[in-house]
Amino acid sequence: MKITTIRHGETDWNRERRPQGSCDIELNEAGILQANKLAVRLANEPCDIIFTSDLRRAKKTAEIINTRHGVELIESPLLRESSFGEFEGKSMNDPEVAAAFGKFIDGRAPEYFAQVQGYLKEIIACGKENIFIVAHYGTIRAIICGLLERIVENRSLYPVGNTAIHVFEKQSDKFKLILENDTAHL
Repeated sequence: MKITTIRHGETDWNRERRPQGSCDIELNEAGILQANKLAVRLANEPCDIIFTSDLRRAKKTAEIINTRHGVELIESPLLRESSFGEFEGKSMNDPEVAAAFGKFIDGRAPEYFAQVQGYLKEIIACGKENIFIVAHYGTIRAIICGLLERIVENRSLYPVGNTAIHVFEKQSDKFKLILENDTAHL
């Protein structure tokens, strides 16, 4: 089994360093271009099914990728980014806001990771060999920790750029990370 995680393309809020969380922000022009470049790159990679967050930025990225594969695309709110509450849309260029946001995320991460990893078990059980998952920064970090059997505190070890891919292969009974935070298509 091979699982490829894909972060959505850029949005205006990504560019402005504003946390989006569960806000349904669209891809900007650069994000659409990134998704198209990624679709070309992944065109010859085997894909049996695509799971995606139902938020527009991830869904649009998944739809663009799927123009090259034409497989079943399953949307789920269980792949959404965590809600960032009062921090959604605030500028992380303000050091005080950034520090408070960091503490908020640290408190929210264990519950959120458990939710994402629960859905990841359903994805793995779908019976497909080559799976793409299109989601968000925090969601992908939760998936990485789940597949590599790492604790939530290890999440900061894994960068996730816009349209970055991580590829995991199941070897024996464990997943191995074989490609990390790759944006060579950009």
